[in-house]
Amino acid sequence: MESLPNRRILRPRPPPKGSNNNKPASSQNHPDLTPSLPAINQTSCFLFTVFPPEIRNRIYTFSLESEDTSTTNEDTTNSSTPNTHLYRQNAFYYRPGYKQPKRIQTALLQTCQQIYEEASLLPASINEHTFWFYRAPPHVKDASSPLDYFQKMTAKQRAQVRHIHLFTQQYFLEDNWWTRIWAGTLTNTGHRGSERAPAYPIAPKKLTITFRHTDWWFWENNDPLGIDPFRSGRTRAHEMGRPMRGVDEHEVNRAWGNQFIAMPGLEELVIEFETIMRKRDQLDAIIQRALSWKFPVQLEKRLYLVAEPTSRSAYTWVGAKEGDLKRQPGRMTIPNPHAIPEEEEVVVPAVPVLRPFDAEAAGVSNGVGTTSGSQAGADSNTEEFYVVFLTWKRQVVDQ
Repeated sequence: MESLPNRRILRPRPPPKGSNNNKPASSQNHPDLTPSLPAINQTSCFLFTVFPPEIRNRIYTFSLESEDTSTTNEDTTNSSTPNTHLYRQNAFYYRPGYKQPKRIQTALLQTCQQIYEEASLLPASINEHTFWFYRAPPHVKDASSPLDYFQKMTAKQRAQVRHIHLFTQQYFLEDNWWTRIWAGTLTNTGHRGSERAPAYPIAPKKLTITFRHTDWWFWENNDPLGIDPFRSGRTRAHEMGRPMRGVDEHEVNRAWGNQFIAMPGLEELVIEFETIMRKRDQLDAIIQRALSWKFPVQLEKRLYLVAEPTSRSAYTWVGAKEGDLKRQPGRMTIPNPHAIPEEEEVVVPAVPVLRPFDAEAAGVSNGVGTTSGSQAGADSNTEEFYVVFLTWKRQVVDQ
């Protein structure tokens, strides 16, 4: 590949005349980078002369997808050597797909100018952008600040953002934090109802929201599960489905289920509901109600996100005992790795895996189930969690 002679320095494009260069760095849009050397025609590289663009794009995608951090600096040949990158098993953020930090290897983009031209925007496009409200891994920067996160991108990178994933505690959504957090990145999210254009706009096509077992209201007290995206404030189990009285239209519009109009280009919503296995029946009842939820996206065009019943999929996974989770910091405290005892840091937990929920093995009969046949088995140091995924797709709704 004719790449080594084509090394170049990427330099920011000069700001337009009349621009304000006195603005602090945090308030400026990052300029696009341009190569300092002219491109070299890749006439003898098989990647460009033999492989069509579709194949090259597949190669780029595989190379630029986020992956678990490697342990190349450690002796991985010895199975007894602990992987210190792994999260603690009783950490709030430890779960299937999140057992250790992730990173995007971008060395491929440094090989040649044509590869950079073709693939430099893929990291922003193919990877999900994840935020925690709250209880994030301690190494994650801007975990609960989309504004700080997206202002570090160029305008072209932000335009490629497709998928956002939120780990959110229930009170965060129901206490109307949505507009304050997304101000500056989404439309219609200015302070006090202002509709000024966002400073760092994004237009995601897909949104995933995850409610962990520890994200439900007063899970520590074993409170019954309750949720209603169209009620402002907390919804208790006995209030689900009941009409609200004495609440004005403004208060109803503030409910988190009516906030997706700030993402007018949203095409797909996935909500991941998780609870402890003993509350499986409570969660199944919520899922049944959720099938009727319709989230407005563009009211003037009658566009809503509508649940797809066939998308419902249930899983289980095994994690730390509920009692171990209760001993973690408070609900708005991000765990501090320096406060973890040394012996706990090096414990290597089993890899958390989502397994399809087997109703027959769980003893389900007429909607009533037991925990027999569970993954946790006889291991008293683990707990079985029940997870349900449900997808909403954009469509026109006549009302």
